[in-house]
Amino acid sequence: MTLGAFNATFSEEFINLASEAAASTSIPELAFSLFVYSLMAVLALQIYREVSKIYSFMEYEGLKYFKNAFLFYGFANVFLASMTLSLLLAKSSVPAGLYLMAVVLLPFFFFTGLSLWFAKANLLSSIVWKLVEGTVRKKTLKALFFISVMLLVLMDVVVYLLVSVFAGDYIALGYKAVVFVLILLLIRSNMRSGGETKPITHPYYLGLILIFTLGFLGNFSIIIEKGSELIGYAFDFLTLLAYVIILKGIRKWSRILLK
Repeated sequence: MTLGAFNATFSEEFINLASEAAASTSIPELAFSLFVYSLMAVLALQIYREVSKIYSFMEYEGLKYFKNAFLFYGFANVFLASMTLSLLLAKSSVPAGLYLMAVVLLPFFFFTGLSLWFAKANLLSSIVWKLVEGTVRKKTLKALFFISVMLLVLMDVVVYLLVSVFAGDYIALGYKAVVFVLILLLIRSNMRSGGETKPITHPYYLGLILIFTLGFLGNFSIIIEKGSELIGYAFDFLTLLAYVIILKGIRKWSRILLK
């Protein structure tokens, strides 16, 4: 096969994939998703901006990971919104729209996954930092620490998939529940540090709890087949609500600290 023929076949495969993806969704669904992902991106980046102000005042390493998590959540939602927009264009069956979808489908899907990986690694680093801050001081050690957390997040995904394949979705959900409880215990431990117990309404800890809780609840979509579309809408609404709550709390915290 010549290079030209290979490229033509390769392009045709992606165009067919784009056509199937466009045909599987309706315009109202895509419009709603575009609105939600765009709003999530704006809110996540606003949270990053507000936490950056606090970090410039406090310079706590755990807070740096927290703000970086929302930066990558913002990136992930930008990529998701871009893919949804290209699906809307492809829905019109205009060749240009199909070609656009064919071009952005795989790379944007990859960048979305990569952004979510970095976001989850930063969130986990934010709560684990208390355990290592006394020993990890040099930049090299901090980099190794974060790489280790990234590998831990990746290993969690691999273990979850293996358990799901060989033991079933319910056992895999049980595994995720154990991990979720351990994370909550770590957050609780951090809240009790410094000789006082921080309230659960503290925007930093509330943000961690809300995001990890939503991440855990997202696993239920795998075992629930009926009403999955409504569950997806409900999950999107809860995520938006969590972002609004976090942003409101962070802004209040920022005003108190930066007076």
